[in-house]
Amino acid sequence: MDGSDCNCIDENESGTSLTLVLFHAHYCKICQRATMKLTRAAREYPSVNFAKVEARVIPEPASDNLRSLGISKFPFVQIFRKGGCVASFSTGPAHLFMHKVRDTLDLCLERDEDCWEAFTTDFATEIESNRDARRNLQPELLP
Repeated sequence: MDGSDCNCIDENESGTSLTLVLFHAHYCKICQRATMKLTRAAREYPSVNFAKVEARVIPEPASDNLRSLGISKFPFVQIFRKGGCVASFSTGPAHLFMHKVRDTLDLCLERDEDCWEAFTTDFATEIESNRDARRNLQPELLP
């Protein structure tokens, strides 16, 4: 799990690879616990890429830029497939972190190509909105 470089999303990737990105803040105690638990999740899901983005790297105005990405509070998780954000959620209390992460990863990993095609069609607007928001920020900082 690499927290220093989050250029981990390849829009042209041909496989079904997933990347989970944890958005966190250094001052957040729940985030600190979530980061430790994410290390465990990385071992449980070897086919999934894991990355972290610390709030301080988000360009000013940070709160507006975070909102444009759909991030409302920390810790916050987004899961990407083929360059598109296919899941985005706040993890809530620390004791629910792994449950939410596992449930969402399991759901994503169970989808076949037909399900993914239907999903990306149904949520095309939301996926493109997130992609546009990431493009508008410093591209070297975000997936």
